[in-house]
Amino acid sequence: MLLEKSFLLRLSGPPENLWAPERVFAGKPPFGALSRRGSLVEGYLLAEVPLLGQIQLPFRSRIEAQGPVARLVALPLPEPLQFWAELAGEGQAVEDGLVYRLVLRVHAKLPEGEKWGGRALRRMAEVAFDRSVERVLQRLAEGG
Repeated sequence: MLLEKSFLLRLSGPPENLWAPERVFAGKPPFGALSRRGSLVEGYLLAEVPLLGQIQLPFRSRIEAQGPVARLVALPLPEPLQFWAELAGEGQAVEDGLVYRLVLRVHAKLPEGEKWGGRALRRMAEVAFDRSVERVLQRLAEGG
């Protein structure tokens, strides 16, 4: 299963925070953890999914400077897991804070389901997962 969400975030903060995503996003839902070593940004997102409970979605990205824009490039994980994420996009300092245009791709390995009941359960899990991700992104966009 692959879910992709694009979203725009407007956050307050000084322009230098554009290059410090750990200051901007760490500790704010949906981030369970976020750290930066040099240009490498790593962490995980948390999502509460009915039927599955709370799951962690690890991700790795590289932050690159392109003029006044901070670009986030999704990197592969050393070993794909059952649930993982790709976080990419760009950020820019504006008059009143920071603007981020981000793309989140959530990967989940779910059983296909051979009979109609299994397929229906998989579809219900996909819809619930999609709604959960949408809710946490909305909370982040609203500032917490």
